[in-house]
Amino acid sequence: MTNNCYNLLQSWREEQHNIASRVIVFPESSFTTSYPASITQTTCCERYAQLSPCFDNGETKGKKNYLLIGGVDVSFPAVDDEANEDAVAVYVILKYDTRTPTQPPEVVYRSHKFYKLTTPYIPSYLAFREIDPLLELIAQQREINPHLTPNVILVDGNGQWHDRYAGLACFVGVKSGIPTVGIGKTFYSLDNEMKKSDVVRDVKQSVQCWYDAYCNQQQEDLLSTIVVDKESIPYSNNVEVEQHSPHLVAYEDMLMALHQVCSGLAIPMRSGKKKNDTVLAYALVGHGGNNPTNKGNFSKKKKNESARGSKNPIYVSCGSHISLLDAVSVVAWTSIVRIPEPIREADLHGRQLMRDQKTGGK
Repeated sequence: MTNNCYNLLQSWREEQHNIASRVIVFPESSFTTSYPASITQTTCCERYAQLSPCFDNGETKGKKNYLLIGGVDVSFPAVDDEANEDAVAVYVILKYDTRTPTQPPEVVYRSHKFYKLTTPYIPSYLAFREIDPLLELIAQQREINPHLTPNVILVDGNGQWHDRYAGLACFVGVKSGIPTVGIGKTFYSLDNEMKKSDVVRDVKQSVQCWYDAYCNQQQEDLLSTIVVDKESIPYSNNVEVEQHSPHLVAYEDMLMALHQVCSGLAIPMRSGKKKNDTVLAYALVGHGGNNPTNKGNFSKKKKNESARGSKNPIYVSCGSHISLLDAVSVVAWTSIVRIPEPIREADLHGRQLMRDQKTGGK
């Protein structure tokens, strides 16, 4: 490593430590936009709780009956377009009516910015490749359309689930002052010891335990709530799966049963293997799809996903100015497919812009 490269990474690490020290994570639960989540014990099993959103019905004087939820994403050139040094940052804002949460949202704002890629991708330093154009877009919106400033921004990138607790979502939240949530679409290992295969195993184990308990009880209709596991990834050796199922049930079938009664299953993820290590994120699975809570479907779904929700987890962590349970609740509520709709809208728009640039808009 050259001295210049070493000095650059050192300065980046110092900036990450600075951002991490300025992150604000609220206690569970204190989302300031009249959308707090509450958590209670389930009756089917002591291991699980249920996370319930609290929608403002518009009757509270002085409170708005809608939420503005932003999404940011950066699209890069296709693999077969290596000569292209441009990327495009996209910022969208969706308006959700909290009086009728099953209705589709309205895209009320959309902007983008092309920029040159001058910083290479280095794992754990993604923020330095994307933060500047994203902040420019947010600042532009606040200047031109301040009334559309979102209650929360969902970021395509991790928040506190990061080596130095300062992922891209933390940068966006700290520097903009707007509550942010980080969504990791792929698993990122903090210590290089926990592998994706370990996480997949533990997620399936959690779904199995819930399914066995549910088959024994079948007395709850959770619908708009999210089931929350009290055991955290990585599981300790004393967590055992009790087999109550009369026969072997496929993972997809267990997810289908889950999807009939709730909006997803969230499993906490700790920064280390000890019980007292901090919970930094939740793996969310079984969310999205076509159940009674989002029957006002407005997105195209992948084959079979509408019947069971997503079988592959996403990883939700705080950016800043929000609680972790509120972050999970917002993400599950805005997901029709695996990726929450504000990020999905930004991603689709960015991909189209990159295609138009390549073809000259034809």
